[in-house]
Amino acid sequence: MGALAGRDTMVEFAIAPETALVGSLVWKTLGMMRSKSLSDKWETFDTTADDSPDFTKTSQVSFKMVSFSGDGVTYTEDSYNQDEFSSAVCSIPLIKANAAKVWLRISKANKVRTGPFIVTEWSEEDPYDGACTWSISAESNGAVTVTLI
Repeated sequence: MGALAGRDTMVEFAIAPETALVGSLVWKTLGMMRSKSLSDKWETFDTTADDSPDFTKTSQVSFKMVSFSGDGVTYTEDSYNQDEFSSAVCSIPLIKANAAKVWLRISKANKVRTGPFIVTEWSEEDPYDGACTWSISAESNGAVTVTLI
């Protein structure tokens, strides 16, 4: 059994609303990333009542949120698709309801996560004495599927 290296995790995007069909999407790599973080969080609601067993709280799940964040080094080459991505998520499109909407596909050696996201933040850092970098935060905007490979 081998360990996985984060550098082997690939992040791809497609600029499309959540209603797009996965098979119709054109995927592009979001290149020169350093870190990638993905988390699933279930919201819960309290179902405790005066007759709950053994005076123990009980809960039910309601909705799931998948969050993605990452960062990278800024490169000017088109092959890394950074300018295309930032332009798409930082501009207001003709159909305003599609603002900041992308599909993400995050692949590693043993699984692929695919789904629609809303980019909640795009940040750029330009220090005078270091590399220019960028970071992204996004939240799911529909079902994110997990495919084991």
